[in-house]
Amino acid sequence: MGAMQTSPRARSWLHKRWEMPTGPEVGAANLTAAGLYLAGGALTATWPLLPNVDSPAGVTFVGVSAIVTATALLLVSRGGRGGLRLAFAAELWGTVLIIILCASAGGARSPFAILYLFAIGHAAAFQPRGRLAFATLAVLVGFLAPLAYESVPAAFGAVVCIGVVLSALTVGFVHFALDNIRRQRRRLKLMLSAIASLNTSLDPTETVRDFARAVIPALADVCLVDLLDQDGLMVETVAAAPDAATAAELERVAKASPLALLGAHPISQTLRSGQPCVSRDLALEPELARFARSEEHRRLMSEAGYRSVAVFPMIARGRTRGAISFVHLSDGEHFGTDDMAVLADMSQRVAMAFDNAHLYAERSRTASTLRRSLMPARLPSLPGLELASYFRPTGAGSEVGGDFYDVFGSPESCWLIVGDVCGKGAEAATLTGFLRATTVAYAREAPSAATVLYRVNQVMLERGFDGRFATAILVHLRAQETGVELAIASAGHPAALLVRSEGKVREFGDRGTLLGIFEDPVIEEATTTLEPGDALVLYTDGLLEAHAPDNIITADDAIERLQELKPHCAEDTIAALLGLVDVESAVRDDIAILSVRVVGKAVAEAARGAASTRAVR
Repeated sequence: MGAMQTSPRARSWLHKRWEMPTGPEVGAANLTAAGLYLAGGALTATWPLLPNVDSPAGVTFVGVSAIVTATALLLVSRGGRGGLRLAFAAELWGTVLIIILCASAGGARSPFAILYLFAIGHAAAFQPRGRLAFATLAVLVGFLAPLAYESVPAAFGAVVCIGVVLSALTVGFVHFALDNIRRQRRRLKLMLSAIASLNTSLDPTETVRDFARAVIPALADVCLVDLLDQDGLMVETVAAAPDAATAAELERVAKASPLALLGAHPISQTLRSGQPCVSRDLALEPELARFARSEEHRRLMSEAGYRSVAVFPMIARGRTRGAISFVHLSDGEHFGTDDMAVLADMSQRVAMAFDNAHLYAERSRTASTLRRSLMPARLPSLPGLELASYFRPTGAGSEVGGDFYDVFGSPESCWLIVGDVCGKGAEAATLTGFLRATTVAYAREAPSAATVLYRVNQVMLERGFDGRFATAILVHLRAQETGVELAIASAGHPAALLVRSEGKVREFGDRGTLLGIFEDPVIEEATTTLEPGDALVLYTDGLLEAHAPDNIITADDAIERLQELKPHCAEDTIAALLGLVDVESAVRDDIAILSVRVVGKAVAEAARGAASTRAVR
């Protein structure tokens, strides 16, 4: 593996690149300078208390000018105007005031200028280095100005030294405070970015991977996450580094040398104890060997230049879900108190996000398994009939919806049902399973589709189901020599679409009343004969309300589309209806469609087969 590139680290402010201050920072500089000008003006006003002032008028001018300058800075900053140039102008103007003050008060009185010096230094700390050097030179000129006069007190040299030292200290202090504020702001920005990355995926592993990438390179040069499964066994290691190849290599090595949870490796100890582990001496061979997973891993760590590492446990809901290792590659970079607090907090957030994603994935798997159990694994192959179905659950699939369909029976007597139970979740799934099982049981002995639904309604009322209701449409098909005899009954469900071979389409069957509400429901049965080429389509209201309320599809829209496209098979019929909605985008409800089409010669064969079966019986 090639040498790993490290990110730029915090360096002395004299060596690192100048950073453009933000608007609030410039405003703070100007406001603080204004305050110092006010203080300087107030101090200058005390000149009558001092003896031997060379020019009272000059000192008074300086005091008044300082007050005016402070007022102007306050007004401009409050109006949201001004910037670095205004601050620079304030610095130069302060230099002029220092010259005048030193000349007017006499060299011995030049300490008057100290506050103006603070104002200059405070604003100068925000400037590019070229301007800072110019401002420093101007300050020296201001203090050395009295040398131009004939009489300079002996104490003037000491005053100049004090002024220069205080100026340097002021600039250094302001920059230190500014740098600390910026560092805290960057840390906060990074935390927000890393936290935001936790919401980009519902996959547990990808959630952790997104976080690891987000902290590189601001908080670490390398980030490794060792994950545990539900049983507390080490299952996977996710790595992030400045380049993808390095991350992949680290993951490969970790997979080849899995850690033992009861082993002596520091990560294993952190997983057991739940306490963080820090090492700032990875440059030393014994310490490097202690953190290496294998000889190959030790070599990679040595070549990359590992210098320090901090390992934090991922604990969520009282369970350890893994451990995160943050690695620095540069010398002199150690985990400070603030860094440790931030990393510990972020590790807990990652643990919670990982646990949530894991719970969601488990819930989705459970929902998917339950949903599959409520749907036929495959449609039966029935002579004379061509069947096709479509089901699209709403949302991300973490809940079981109420839509269902089924096809059951024999070639001579086939039943189709499509239903929709109100609500979602376990309660809806319970009612869905009940409806399917009850319908199948009653269909084997009831004389008609309407009778089946009527009996299902009675049982629903007896069971209660916490006031839940459902809609259903039931179709009974019987093969005849000339076609298929069809009987249909609906309980509050959208009417079926009857598609004739010549292309005409219409709604077929009465809608009826809901199941589970009324003791004496209105459920009518309609009959017709399907000839070769005819088709019947059953669907749930999720098809019509997929994009409601912005775009509501009507049954007339579905009829018009089928008449326009004239589908030639059951699958094409479903595809034509799906063309009315954008199934790739979010939909409001589940969509279930079941289509059956009568196939030519096979109808007669199916009818003859059914007759033979009845004769044998």
